[in-house]
Amino acid sequence: MSERRTGRTGAIRAWLFGAAGPVEPRTMAEALGLAEEAPGLQRLRDAEPLELARIERLHTAAQRAFEQRTGDAVGRALEAAVRAGIRESAAGPAGRPPGTGTGTGAGTGARTDRLKAEADAASQRLAADAALAGGRGLNTGLAFGIVLSPVVLVLALFAARFVPPLLDSAIGCPEELVLMDSLVCFAGGAMGAVFSVIIRLRDAYQLIQPAPGRSAPADIPADPVQLARMMRQEGWYRVVVGWFLASSLFLLINGGILTLLAPPAAPEDMCGPVPLSAAGHQALIKAWFFWGGVGFLAGLNERWAYGLVRRGGEPRPADPPAPAG
Repeated sequence: MSERRTGRTGAIRAWLFGAAGPVEPRTMAEALGLAEEAPGLQRLRDAEPLELARIERLHTAAQRAFEQRTGDAVGRALEAAVRAGIRESAAGPAGRPPGTGTGTGAGTGARTDRLKAEADAASQRLAADAALAGGRGLNTGLAFGIVLSPVVLVLALFAARFVPPLLDSAIGCPEELVLMDSLVCFAGGAMGAVFSVIIRLRDAYQLIQPAPGRSAPADIPADPVQLARMMRQEGWYRVVVGWFLASSLFLLINGGILTLLAPPAAPEDMCGPVPLSAAGHQALIKAWFFWGGVGFLAGLNERWAYGLVRRGGEPRPADPPAPAG
């Protein structure tokens, strides 16, 4: 039972954080069970120096792929291609000088094309694996931010409920409404940030496609496991940015510094000795939607939020002097 649980935990960990690659990747010669200076491998290295060097780099990158099945499949395909190349080089006429090929011109060209095709296919699969690692890391970071948001909200409510009595003070109805509005705006900022990233992810797979007029990259530009870790940090960082932008706009609007947006009702207008009327309840609901919408837009569109923050920080023009007389 414990081994099964460990295996399931390891599978979940590999799905989230990537497969644990070897500390020291195997060389192509070790994978084939050959010595580095084996005659067949040396003949192929002399005949196809560029393609074999590229295949060896891709073979090393495959051992550190994000998904183990992708790395295993790419590694087996590259090893099979090198084995076929060694057999072809061994079947050619002997005695040729290094770098001039071991077969006829047509045979050498066909072998070069096959090695290049296998390397291109491996490069594309590893590029897709890196894109998958980045997308999964970003989604994991966003999910962490989404889970963290209600935790922060609950902690803020508990602090507002239990901290003032410890200081021999209490918060009244207006303060409670202000706190609730701020938390609604805070939550809206997190939702806006997550939605903004999800919208941009629809074009995420364009990252693995070569730009027009350019060929595909020869090797993987980054370690996919490291890329997933970086994108996880980017995911929850975006949620935190949404929090701060929403909170900043709440402070500027509620403090009267930014007058471009006005709340539908003031908290003190909804507090009193008599119960709320129907109009008061409607104003309270509108206030919740207002602050949630402000927070959502702040997290969704950083430029809009930054522009409002800068506008709120500008000094307001002085009132014109009253006419004499």
